[in-house]
Amino acid sequence: MIMRRYGFLVALLSLGLLVSCGQKKAEREKQMQQVTSERDSLAAVVEQKEELIKAVFDDISAISDNLSLIKKRENMIAVADAPEGGARPVEQINRDIEAIDRLLQDNNKKLSSLKRYAAQLRKANLKIDGLEKMIATLNSDVESKRAEIVELRKEMTEKDDELKFLTEQVSIQEVEVENLHIAKEELENKLNTVYYIVGTEKELCGAQIINKEGFIGRSLKMGRNTSVESFTKADSRMLNEIPIGHKKVTVVSSHPRDSYKLITNGDKKVIKMVIENPEKFWESSKVLVISYK
Repeated sequence: MIMRRYGFLVALLSLGLLVSCGQKKAEREKQMQQVTSERDSLAAVVEQKEELIKAVFDDISAISDNLSLIKKRENMIAVADAPEGGARPVEQINRDIEAIDRLLQDNNKKLSSLKRYAAQLRKANLKIDGLEKMIATLNSDVESKRAEIVELRKEMTEKDDELKFLTEQVSIQEVEVENLHIAKEELENKLNTVYYIVGTEKELCGAQIINKEGFIGRSLKMGRNTSVESFTKADSRMLNEIPIGHKKVTVVSSHPRDSYKLITNGDKKVIKMVIENPEKFWESSKVLVISYK
């Protein structure tokens, strides 16, 4: 009987020990799970902070690159605007300004992102005084560039208006020059326009182009008919020879004798008149009258 009670007590103690060991194991497993969860949460927080910091440096780098590109574009515009730089088309300068404007817009977006990142980092209890100063400096640089671009656009608008005005003035002057050229050409053509006629004495007298004067040895003179409708119109600069083909030829109009020649053949027929000195020939009269019998 005593042995039976002893065996029951031992079994009861063993069961108690087993239950106690099971509880401790469960507690240890629970603690391990809690530690693992806290470690994972901490790792996630660290990873999030690292991503934020990386995004911050990426945006700062991009803003710095954009500012460098803006400076390069500004230098191109400044060189083109300098007297020794040579003229660049207004369209190219406007494209440079538009490119700078796009870079400034991109910088504004990245500055907005930086400000959001800074707020998140401050919530994470990180000291970001240096970052906020850098953001403020970058923001000031971007605003300064934007003000410069506004002024540059104003200057380019004024220059564009000035260029349009000058272009209009040049066009007007070109028209005036063309009109003067045309007027000059017309005047030269008029001054060099001459008229000539070759006909019998009878025909020319009948038309009152020439008259016979005197009683003995009557001479031919220019008549009162000033119409040149029946005359041949010509340009004195192009007129070098006048065909005749008749005998007993008389040059009735007044022309210096040493300024022309009458070319004859063996039958004393005047083949043609050769004008050797046109300027001298036509200075006395722009009308040439040749008669023959």
